Amino acid sequence: MIHRWMMGLAMALPLMAQAWDFTSGGFYYDIVNDYEVAVAPAWDGMESVYEGVQLIPEQVYCDGANYTVAAIADGAFSQSRVTQVQIPNTVTRIGAEAFAGCDQLTSVTLPLYLQEVSPRMLAGTAIANIAIPEGVTEIGEGAFHECVQLHTVYLPTSLLMVGEDAFEDCFNLFEIYCAAPEPPEVLGEKNFLAMSGIDLIVSDNHAVKAYTSSEVWGDSDTFSLWTNDDIYLDRSSLEMETLDDGWTRVRLSDNMAFSVYDHYGYLMALTAADNYFFATPEVEQQCAIAATNMIAESEDVLACNLAPAAPADEMLAEKWHPTIIAEGGAIYISGDNNGTWTSVYDGAGRLYYQHPTLDCFIDGLPTNRVYIVIVGDYVQKVRL
Repeated sequence: MIHRWMMGLAMALPLMAQAWDFTSGGFYYDIVNDYEVAVAPAWDGMESVYEGVQLIPEQVYCDGANYTVAAIADGAFSQSRVTQVQIPNTVTRIGAEAFAGCDQLTSVTLPLYLQEVSPRMLAGTAIANIAIPEGVTEIGEGAFHECVQLHTVYLPTSLLMVGEDAFEDCFNLFEIYCAAPEPPEVLGEKNFLAMSGIDLIVSDNHAVKAYTSSEVWGDSDTFSLWTNDDIYLDRSSLEMETLDDGWTRVRLSDNMAFSVYDHYGYLMALTAADNYFFATPEVEQQCAIAATNMIAESEDVLACNLAPAAPADEMLAEKWHPTIIAEGGAIYISGDNNGTWTSVYDGAGRLYYQHPTLDCFIDGLPTNRVYIVIVGDYVQKVRL
């Protein structure tokens, strides 16, 4: 069944083809102001250019300016072939239909400072679990409409309202952890329609009483109300793997949410995704992961030792260097750089690009200039 909102989106696709200001690192951006950009839609004909795992950066560099990635535009990834998305905490707004119709998208890590879950934001995706961060007060209309694989949802204490049709046709929804002490208002008649056997876990007996008195949440044909139990971290189910592209991946447990803490002990992510990705640091760091259900958190944690990438053979490291070529308006980098950081400066010392990378090309740079390219410890001067 093709919904009217999907038809309208499809009709608009050709208009989106060049609706961006610059591209960098595989992402397309709209400039919001002198300091901020939004990830923009980008199409090759009638198909989105985005696919596979998407690790959105916190900052991006273009034409001598350093921008914070602060938003994801309406429909930015809609109907694309993305499979996993990790969104940085610099993003505070994700637009309507940002991931709508991404039927290969299985997991998303939302930013900690997200202001709201926008209308139809993840409609029609294949996500199995989702954790909504604290501070979100509203889940927009149709946000998870027809997420037929959705199994577990984690809702924050701040949640006040669930919009119309937000969970319509989520027929595999098995459990909802809701930390809100009072039942959020549920709009419309189709939320949870014809659904049954959903475990609703709340904080305590006072919350059970409040939810039981709610017309929607207290419907015993749809929900079974439970108070929260202790939560434990199954360390054996978590696996760390250092990748070759400047990232360390932690494989997470199914149907669980996790809090990720940096080496100072500050919360850096809340996720129910299949994997969490750490950027390989320049100096050794230790982070930690705890299991959470938004109501409670495990006392046990998994320590993640993140070491900077380095060649195993120091003699080889002395002789090794990447291949760097400047032609056709882009800088091409190839060779096994072991996931080290790549930086590009112009002759005046202005930073244009910085990201852990392997084989890549860097475009969008002004031409007729000399650039200094630094890949790990290797430095080369090129002219575009």
